Amino acid sequence: MIKRGKTGRRLNWWIILPVWLLCGIIGFGLTNLWINPSLRTFFKPDYWHSVSKFEEALRLVNAEYVDQNESGMIKLTNQAIQGMISKLDRHSRYFGQTEYDMFHDDTHRTYVGVGIMIRLDDRGVVITRVFPASPATESGLAVGDIIQRVDDLSVEGKDLEQISNRIKGEPGTKVKISAESLLGEIKDVEVARKKIIISSVDISNLDDNGTAYIHVVQFTEKTGNEVKKALGSFKEKGMKRMILDLRDNAGGLLSGAIEVASLFVHEGESIVTVKGRGQGQKRVFKSKGNGPYLDIPIAILLNEGSASASEIVAGALSKSGRAMLVGEKSFGKGSVQTIFSLTGGTGMKLTTAMYFFSDGTTIHETGIQPEHHVPCSDENQTKLRLQRHAAGAPMGKKFFDLFGFTKIQDKQLLKARTLLLNPKGNESK
Repeated sequence: MIKRGKTGRRLNWWIILPVWLLCGIIGFGLTNLWINPSLRTFFKPDYWHSVSKFEEALRLVNAEYVDQNESGMIKLTNQAIQGMISKLDRHSRYFGQTEYDMFHDDTHRTYVGVGIMIRLDDRGVVITRVFPASPATESGLAVGDIIQRVDDLSVEGKDLEQISNRIKGEPGTKVKISAESLLGEIKDVEVARKKIIISSVDISNLDDNGTAYIHVVQFTEKTGNEVKKALGSFKEKGMKRMILDLRDNAGGLLSGAIEVASLFVHEGESIVTVKGRGQGQKRVFKSKGNGPYLDIPIAILLNEGSASASEIVAGALSKSGRAMLVGEKSFGKGSVQTIFSLTGGTGMKLTTAMYFFSDGTTIHETGIQPEHHVPCSDENQTKLRLQRHAAGAPMGKKFFDLFGFTKIQDKQLLKARTLLLNPKGNESK
C-alpha cells in the first residue's frame, strides 16, 4: 500500500506539471496578444488577405518586370515599405540599413570622422568649424582653410555629401587632407578618424551682466545633463538670468525635453501629455523634482526651425509662467514618433501619438507664437547660423573673406537680453 501510494503521487505530478506548464505558456501568449496589438493582427482575416495580395504582386513584378535589375525581391520590398509609410504623414519614414545607421548616429550626436564642418562657396570647400579636442584640431586644420584634396583626389566638382562621405570612414583609419589657409599656407595633413561625440549644447557663455546664454541644437539622452552642467558652472560665477536658444532645434528625444524643462519648474508640475490612438494610451509627463533654477528669469528664442521637443520645452515653460518667448512662430509639430527596428538592419520612424499641454491645447500644425515677435529674414537667418558656428573664426575683413558677408546684429538675441535686464520697461509687440 505504501509503494502504491508513492507511485500514485508520482504519477499525479507527472500529469500536473505538464498541465501547469501548458497553462503558463498559454497565459504568456494571451498576455502578449493583449498588450501587443501587432500580434493580435495575426487573428484578423483582412491581414491574411492583404499579405496574400502583396505576395502575389511581389511575385509577378519580380518575375515579369522588363528590367530585372529593378525587380529584385529585397529592392521591391524596401520600396513597398517606404511607399506605405511615407503616405501616412510627413514625419513617418522608412530607413534602409545605411540610412538607419546614419539616423542612429544623428540621434546620439555621434559619427566617425575628423571633427570639422564644411560648406561650399565660390572659393571651394571651406572649413567653417573645427570641434575642440578633435583629430582635426590636433592636425592643425583651422576655420577658414579651403580643402583642395582628400586622399589625393580633388574635391572639385563634388557636392558636400560626396566630400563629407570621403572624409568619414572607419575608426582608426586615416585620411589625407590638403588645404590652403587664409594666409595662403598649404597644409598637407594625415588625420586619424575617430568617433566624434558632439554636444547638444552648441554654445554656452555668461556675460558681464550675469546673463547666461545656452544654445541647444538637439534633444538627446545627454541634453539634460549637458544643460545642467553648464548652468551649474554659470551659477557659481553669479548667473542672474538666462537665455535658452532653441532656434533651428528640430527636436529629438522627448526624454531630453522633459529633463530640461524639469530644471525650471516645481516637482509634479505637468509638462506635457502624450496620447496614443487607444483609450489607455495616455501618459502625463511631470517634473521629476524641484528644479534647481525655480526663480531664475528665462527668455526662450524660437523660430520656424524650432519643432517638436523644443516646442514642448518652450510651451511648457511659457504656460507655467516660467519663461517669456522671443522670436518667430515655431514649426508646429505636435506629433510623437516611435523608432522601430526591422530585420536586416533597417528601421522605421512611425507617428504613434500626439502631445498636449496642461491646458489641453496642442501646437500641431499651428506652432507657438512668441509674445515678443521679432522677425528675421531668411537671408539673415542663414547669416546668423553661420555666425553661431564660426567659433574661432577671424574678425573683420578676414571674416568677410571667409563667409562673404560682414557680421550682422542678432536682433532676437538683443531683444531677449533687453527684456531680461529691464522686464517692466518693455511691452509685448
